[in-house]
Amino acid sequence: MRGVKDGFVGGSLGRIHYLELGTGAPLVLLHGAGNSAHEFDHVMAPLSRKFRVIAWDMPGHGDSDPLEQNPTIVDYADALAIMVSNLGMRRPHLLGTSVGALIAAAWASSHGSDIASLSLVEMPIRSAAAWDKIWPLVETMFSVPTQSFEQVRARFRDLSDSDFKRWNIDRNKAGGTTMMSVMSAIRNHVPDLKAISAPVLLLYGAGGAVADGINDSKAALPAAELATMDGCGHFPMIDDPAAFAEITGSFALKHEHVLSRVNGWPDRGLSTRSIG
Repeated sequence: MRGVKDGFVGGSLGRIHYLELGTGAPLVLLHGAGNSAHEFDHVMAPLSRKFRVIAWDMPGHGDSDPLEQNPTIVDYADALAIMVSNLGMRRPHLLGTSVGALIAAAWASSHGSDIASLSLVEMPIRSAAAWDKIWPLVETMFSVPTQSFEQVRARFRDLSDSDFKRWNIDRNKAGGTTMMSVMSAIRNHVPDLKAISAPVLLLYGAGGAVADGINDSKAALPAAELATMDGCGHFPMIDDPAAFAEITGSFALKHEHVLSRVNGWPDRGLSTRSIG
């Protein structure tokens, strides 16, 4: 990706690797289990036209340090908070997908005033009984890193050879043990969504994998904006990058404008549109 720079920053779960592009208000991108910052390769450039975009490699993933423990979702959120502080980001916009959404929500639940806006994409909310029911499938999907093209293609609108290659690179960098540790952290986490005070966007793929938790998320976050992306699955940032960047970027930008007016900062004159 042209112009992107990468770096490392220390944290509570070892060094965190990140990719950075653009200038302006900070927008932090948090990927799903078994992936890396490259999950956002198709949307970093358009988002960077309005924001300083930082995409992390979640601890134990990508080029971040391997895990030496089995962190909880709160542990990951604490590591995120340290990364944000060490990179000098003030009141960032957070955009998390899947487990990344849970991590973002966990930080927002306890430190909502430190966040400008929160975009929760395909966030998994399930009861203990629901997790028990699907756990054999979870083990099949995450305990073995390498997957065939046919296995992966079923999860995307139109899987490219390059995205398929990246999929298996990232899963093998993480490894089955780390991926299962993350899935166990998700399974054991009880989010306190009602404690979130930051503006929230709930974004789903119409054919995504977390439809069983949408109603519970909406009930816990009645003020949240809701958007569904037609023709997309669990990875809308790959299925429809242009629409994903427009929806999430507009949401964050709208609340950046609100923040500027409240604090008396100069408005940057960027256009927005209402969504949801």
